[in-house]
Amino acid sequence: MLKTATTLPEPHAPSSWPWLEVGKIRRLKFPEYRLPVPNLPEVMEGLTILHLSDLHVHRTWMPAWDQLHLRIQESPPDLIVVTGDWVDCKHDHRPALPLLEHFIGGLQARLGVWGILGNHDGDLLPLRNRQGHVRLLCNERARLEQDGVVLELIGLHGVHPLDAVDRSLFELVGETRPDTLRIVLSHFPARVLELAEMGVELVLSGHTHGGQICLPGGIPILTHDALPRRFARGVHRIGNTWLVTSRGCGFSKYPLRIFCPAEAIWVQLTGTPQSS
Repeated sequence: MLKTATTLPEPHAPSSWPWLEVGKIRRLKFPEYRLPVPNLPEVMEGLTILHLSDLHVHRTWMPAWDQLHLRIQESPPDLIVVTGDWVDCKHDHRPALPLLEHFIGGLQARLGVWGILGNHDGDLLPLRNRQGHVRLLCNERARLEQDGVVLELIGLHGVHPLDAVDRSLFELVGETRPDTLRIVLSHFPARVLELAEMGVELVLSGHTHGGQICLPGGIPILTHDALPRRFARGVHRIGNTWLVTSRGCGFSKYPLRIFCPAEAIWVQLTGTPQSS
């Protein structure tokens, strides 16, 4: 299936990326993708999703997050999803909570703000998250209904790659239904192999940071994921499933990005097929 996967060209060519970011992230890239979904219900036409990932909030506010809040105020998406690693420190989230609450406070969307946990977040984060307008899905499914059409958000627990084992994954995701659009939030991109077999329409993931430190052209050195490195960022068609992998909005371990700018991805769904 991976051999026949196609990759969409990125709206901003790697040659136009800032090659170095140190200490603080001052600007985000906002790539926009229009993804055709066969048999998309008419009421879902043009649905916009803002996909954020890998904030790694610690003690430093990133100027780029102010830019993100302003963009959301000017053009609110229908839906915001955050695919894990809200905080950086795996052992003590408390220093990050004031900045995390400030970040969350700038998120607004018609269908709400939804998220999952990543491997940096730990199992205590939901208990400490005091922002009621964000809903975390931990191996859970949420149904958002509009004019008889159901949008299902399926959140895979992402503290460990095996938190959603094969059997529970199938029970959680279920089967394809003509009146239901399924969007899976998976911190780890490699889960797309199982999800594509189930015919999921859209998988949103993070974890890789796009490599964070890359060779010229955005070629990642390390991705910390089982998929080939080209899947560590961008949008890919695997079978009948779209995979969107974010480079993330923050730093991890080292406050350094080389040939790999942070990003917030805008996805618009359409029933119109791609032009050949």
